[in-house]
Amino acid sequence: MKGKKRVGRPGITQVEVELACDALVRQGREIGPQNVRLELGKGSYSTIISFLRKLGHSPTTGKRNS
Repeated sequence: MKGKKRVGRPGITQVEVELACDALVRQGREIGPQNVRLELGKGSYSTIISFLRKLGHSPTTGKRNS
């Protein structure tokens, strides 16, 4: 169907999560799903956790995996 608009809000991107993590580090705050969501002001926890894992962070501790 031509001209059909997407319904709902656009999701967050991995780049946005990465920038939020950088901001948290600069602020001396722990990197975790809650703080990332507070920094972004949007996003589902499952999506944030998925991106944190891809970026090499442990979603529960916020520490980078070796």
